[in-house]
Amino acid sequence: MAIKLYSWPRSSGTRISWALEELGLAYEYVHIDAAKREHRAPEYLAINPHGKVPALTDGELSFFESGAILLHLGDKYGIDKGLWPGGNAQPRADALSWTVWSMAELGPYMMQTMYHGMDTPFSYKPQDRSAAAAEYSFAQFDRCLDAIEARLETRDHLLGNFTLVDIAAASWLMIGTAFGVKLDTHPRLAAWFKRCAARPALKRAR
Repeated sequence: MAIKLYSWPRSSGTRISWALEELGLAYEYVHIDAAKREHRAPEYLAINPHGKVPALTDGELSFFESGAILLHLGDKYGIDKGLWPGGNAQPRADALSWTVWSMAELGPYMMQTMYHGMDTPFSYKPQDRSAAAAEYSFAQFDRCLDAIEARLETRDHLLGNFTLVDIAAASWLMIGTAFGVKLDTHPRLAAWFKRCAARPALKRAR
């Protein structure tokens, strides 16, 4: 099998299995056992030198970082499937921009909000939290939600039709909402998120 996804459950690898399922691609799921420190094994570090998941091999190519993997899958497989814009026009520029933005801003600000300002299984201990970091991160995260809300004013998904770009953004919010992040102050975003969460491919990926 040409494509192998290296991951473990309830990780950012889920967004890649979701993308692979949406694309209808055959792939092998390689479960990395963190308890056995398989993510630090030399053979895995040759694929992902940072010892994290996910990683993906596609033939002779290897990738790490879920955002980079999404961009690869979009360019190589998504255009023909209608899940990624081809050419050099604005839709492709939008796809690149919103995907990178999801990884660089939406996700990190949400996670910092949870680390410092919420009580979750992975939040910092109360004595290690920063009120200033919580306030700043939440303000930036809310700004990110505002941006999605505005983007959805004239479209059902981030590019119009559902694409891998929606996976990049919605997959972060699935982590957040599972641990108490609220979306109800952004009604268009909440409706979009519900549509994304109902995708059959996501259910298969999980």
